[in-house]
Amino acid sequence: MSKNENRRSKLITALGLVGLMLGLSAPMASAFSNANYAGRYACSAASNSDSLTAVIKYNPNGSGAYSAGTLIASLEPFDTDADLLPPSMDFCFYTLDVVASSYNIATDGTGFEQLVWTAAPTNSTTPPGCPLTFTEQTAIGLRNMMDAGGVVVIRAEFATANLLNGNEGGHGTCLK
Repeated sequence: MSKNENRRSKLITALGLVGLMLGLSAPMASAFSNANYAGRYACSAASNSDSLTAVIKYNPNGSGAYSAGTLIASLEPFDTDADLLPPSMDFCFYTLDVVASSYNIATDGTGFEQLVWTAAPTNSTTPPGCPLTFTEQTAIGLRNMMDAGGVVVIRAEFATANLLNGNEGGHGTCLK
């Protein structure tokens, strides 16, 4: 099986799992659409082995595009000697290319994202292991949840076949 077929297989499996999780959650009051995925989200991401990590903050605009986004990734996936560096130099910083990134949400709350990340100017102070740009293909699932005050909060869960442009899949949770 080729590398792309392997990634595609992992992504399809992950989307199926996200769909199953959505099906087992509380019934939805109405159908989802791109409009439900809007506002600022803060996300944590990890590889399936939990060795690669990132913190993501982005703003889907409710129309299939993004208005802003940042990602801070551990340097480890890009540079195997990262653990020898001082903690302040152990991260890569990225901004979301809002023109090249997009998403689509189906009526059941599942969908796909293409996130194109470009190195932030602050990467010039870190070791040369941070790539200049990379693209993630992500399966996403939205769901309604009630918080303690009875207010509906949108939560997004995702799976990716190539977390941080690596050869390993990953997963994460985003809260609005």
